[in-house]
Amino acid sequence: MDLSDKTVLILGGTSGIGEALVYKSVALNANVIFSGTNNEKGLAIMTQANIRRQQALFHACDITHWPSQVELYKVANAAFSRTIDIVIIVAGILESSSLTKDDELDGSYRTLEVNLTAAAKANRLAIQHFFRTKKAGCVINTSSIYGFCAAPLAPLYSASKHAIIGLTKSYGTLLRSTNIRVNAIAPHFVETPMIVGKSKQIANALGTVPMGRCLDAYFRAVFDPQLNGDIITVTSESTFVEPRYTDPIQEKLDSLCHDRKKTALDEIMQFFS
Repeated sequence: MDLSDKTVLILGGTSGIGEALVYKSVALNANVIFSGTNNEKGLAIMTQANIRRQQALFHACDITHWPSQVELYKVANAAFSRTIDIVIIVAGILESSSLTKDDELDGSYRTLEVNLTAAAKANRLAIQHFFRTKKAGCVINTSSIYGFCAAPLAPLYSASKHAIIGLTKSYGTLLRSTNIRVNAIAPHFVETPMIVGKSKQIANALGTVPMGRCLDAYFRAVFDPQLNGDIITVTSESTFVEPRYTDPIQEKLDSLCHDRKKTALDEIMQFFS
């Protein structure tokens, strides 16, 4: 695998999976711009990533803010003299809500703002960018085991991860006839700073995902041209692509919408041309 002619944007690259993706992308010879809100941590990772040669750049960014995401594309173009080819969205937070306290001003819905709304903005901005620059592009979202099952103690987190799967399947299916691909990785518990306390006990009982195999799933989504609108699940024991349809009715619905989807895509492509 080699990314020497690519520029990778990693949204949420200052901890956990995102940090590991920064180092791995640099090792694959990509130019990398990564975001985060912790300036000190971001600069430390950038320094470490650039030991061999200058190819990683940290840029502080609140990804819930559309203009801040737009700025990342401008900074990447100025720094590397080429536009972004791959967008990986890892930024996320755990539950921010409580049924016993509901105040929109205290950040109760921050989980949805970061995990879903910001990710939706990142997908739309990336797709628009690829259409405008007339180049092949790759978007990789991050879901979770909780994108498939309930999280009674973290319902907004689970809702956001379910929604990421819907977002990925929808954009990927729409763009399947183009050279723009949208996929998602749904890892089970990966050993990261987000897993603490009782959650860590549950993760250990279920089995944690080795970071290396988690990263392999992301780069499988980068390099496999057959994947679009697909979800790659990573468990402690295996990695597999989820079936595109779990019910014949779903496949029939997709088929019935084929002509409308094609018309909508033609209009989008005409707009950006």
